Amino acid sequence: RNLDTPVWAVDSKHVFYMGRPLPGADPKTFEVLLGNYARDARGVFFGPFRSRKIDHATFRVLNANFGVDSSRAYFVITPIRGAAAERFRVLDASLVAEASGVFLQAGYAADATSVWFASGAGIYRIPSADPGTFVSLANRFGYDREHVYFEHSTLPGADPTTWRVWRGLLSVDKKSVFYTNKRIAGVDRVSIRLLSADGTFMDRHRVYSSGKACLRDPDDPLGGKAFDKLLDEWPQVV
Repeated sequence: RNLDTPVWAVDSKHVFYMGRPLPGADPKTFEVLLGNYARDARGVFFGPFRSRKIDHATFRVLNANFGVDSSRAYFVITPIRGAAAERFRVLDASLVAEASGVFLQAGYAADATSVWFASGAGIYRIPSADPGTFVSLANRFGYDREHVYFEHSTLPGADPTTWRVWRGLLSVDKKSVFYTNKRIAGVDRVSIRLLSADGTFMDRHRVYSSGKACLRDPDDPLGGKAFDKLLDEWPQVV
């Protein structure tokens, strides 16, 4: 699309979103709130989508993708079931930069009793998460005093005191390597080293991509003699 096209525009008769008329929007009362959020006297918009259920008079934007009105909390314009609006808070910007340069709509939020993860795939309450100690790392990972999380799932057996994000969807603790919310079996933890391809690493025995060990292909420089030479020269401690 033309980068000169404004996200929102108004004339005397119409409201425009990305250059296209927004049916039913009232230009006289229309106001932009934040990013894709806007409202008029009839309702709240997120981009071209209108919600008539949100109370437009009390609606407040919390960040690019979360908001609250006097009675409910919302991800985009979908109500978050069970969330207490008066205590609801966001834990990150709810925008995650991906390697492609696109921003993913995804983030954590909480009230006094619960933590949620929301994205285009859905809104999930995390039963085991402690809202008092939960920290979002703003990259789809988070942790509390007892667990580590990728999105709405716990990382099995991860040690919160030594766990850290490695790169992209890879993370590590003192004993293991994880890809998203899964522990990668069979990894020699002390000899791991990142490779240039995103999500790819090796240890003294194998190359791993997207959480799985790659097959040794003799015709592949990383699967035949060149790979064996790397193993022979590999440092004992990384």
